Amino acid sequence: MWNKILRFKNDRRGAIAVAFAVAIYPILMMICAAVDLSRHGQQQARLQAALDAAALFVARLVADGKPPVDLTAAARAFVIGNINPSEMSNLVINASMDNTKVFVTGSGQLTPVMANILSAGDLMIRGNAGATWRTKKIELVLVLDNTGSMSGSGKMTALKTAAKNLIDTMAIVSNKPDAVRIGIVPFDVQVRLGTTYKNESWLTYAGTSITPSSWTGCVADRTQSHDVTDTTPNTADPATLFPARNCTNSNLTSIMPLSTDWTALKAKVDAMSPAGNTNVTIGLVWGLHMLTASQPLTTARTLVQEPDLERIIILLTDGDNTQNRWTTNGTSIDARTDLACTNTKANGIRLYTIRVINGDAALLRRCATTPSMYYDVRSAAELVPVFQRIAAEIGQLRLTQ
Repeated sequence: MWNKILRFKNDRRGAIAVAFAVAIYPILMMICAAVDLSRHGQQQARLQAALDAAALFVARLVADGKPPVDLTAAARAFVIGNINPSEMSNLVINASMDNTKVFVTGSGQLTPVMANILSAGDLMIRGNAGATWRTKKIELVLVLDNTGSMSGSGKMTALKTAAKNLIDTMAIVSNKPDAVRIGIVPFDVQVRLGTTYKNESWLTYAGTSITPSSWTGCVADRTQSHDVTDTTPNTADPATLFPARNCTNSNLTSIMPLSTDWTALKAKVDAMSPAGNTNVTIGLVWGLHMLTASQPLTTARTLVQEPDLERIIILLTDGDNTQNRWTTNGTSIDARTDLACTNTKANGIRLYTIRVINGDAALLRRCATTPSMYYDVRSAAELVPVFQRIAAEIGQLRLTQ
């Protein structure tokens, strides 16, 4: 008997079970706390993401000229649509606006698995977000080949349809006055300005028998190297002036400076009539002139005035360079076009190029801002969808977070 008592006294079996029984409660509490911490972190992240998205959503409505009647109601509906409301109680969302910025705040409560561990009550979740949706202003110039080759294969007819559709799209994108302005530069070997410019100091009639009263409104390339740059004309330096010439193609349509008159822009497109040889350089460089505020054309906005301004040229041609002021050597003219392309892009202008069936593909691909902004159109029917694609890209570009 005495031996049994001693064995019982010295027996340590079951000690672990006893220790575990004592420790089980704090272990369960730690597990519950870890679960609650994980749930809290997940819900906090979800609420913050929903608040961020709601702020952007409301800010875009405001920027588009469609501000909600009740900012808070709009933000709350958006937040609820992006979280699981059943996971959170007492959800409170508020939205306000200060000038161009929208603020959205939110809070809610998460019931813990076991109270009094992390908090005596429900766990609080809070977040806030702010967003400004800026709408860029767009200045776009269509530099369009009006040479004789455009009369074949339905190219000019398709170009007119495509260009007018683009103008209509830009009119829709321009939901505020002056948000989008478009200019047009038809070209062959010359560019026609129109006789309203006949007395401008930046024109020169030197070396011709032309007078302001007899001038038919066209200009030739400037003296090199000003023929490929936006050098401001200076009467003290005749090489910087624009040579007035009578038009070799009496039907060449005159330019239209930047405008929001959509009807007049489409009428200008309709007036285009193909004839003559090709000088891509002069068309492109006049697109450059149209997008800078210095003479000869001074209606363009500057980045100082509009820091978010985007300037864009769409250059379309269907042929190789064949003639400029000095030569009919295509290689020499191509070199001038290359320089004009380089200078245009260096000026911060986004440059799309379109080759219609014929023309120097390598030159136009190099000319574009990026290879993806070069389009090789194999049939006139492709022009409409290509212009629609470019219009969509420009429309998206106008909106930036």
